[in-house]
Amino acid sequence: MKQESINTSLILENLNPTFWKKGRLETFGHWPYKSESHRCTPENMASAGFFAVGEKDEPDLVECFICSKQLDGWEPDDDPWQEHKKHQPNCLYIKLNKSDEGSLTIKELFQLMQHYYARNKNLEFEKLIGTLKEEWKTSASEIPHIYEEMKSRQKSID
Repeated sequence: MKQESINTSLILENLNPTFWKKGRLETFGHWPYKSESHRCTPENMASAGFFAVGEKDEPDLVECFICSKQLDGWEPDDDPWQEHKKHQPNCLYIKLNKSDEGSLTIKELFQLMQHYYARNKNLEFEKLIGTLKEEWKTSASEIPHIYEEMKSRQKSID
């Protein structure tokens, strides 16, 4: 029996860049607190699992790459890790308590990946359900018109 191998490097490369600290860090172009005198620097935000989702109009809006918690209203001296922990204590990334991804064990890394993929698939599923509901609503509103049209055709045949 031939044993098949899994190319883990390909799996890791195909993750969204925000799964990795480097990718999260690259999202902080409009971040207002870049001075080393601030606690919530892009470096600390990325280490706490956040990536920036706000643009110029809301530059301090961030989201966790694992739990999807969004936070804004940051102050220069806020501690990103503590704020994340306070607002989303059940986040797997926070529970692991490892801001340095290099210190993750293989098991922890795969737990994060599993949670990440499950969350993304659930979001896709919810989006599809929303689309289906809209289509059903549209179709349901057309049924009386179709029925009336069929009745009038039947009368013209009789």
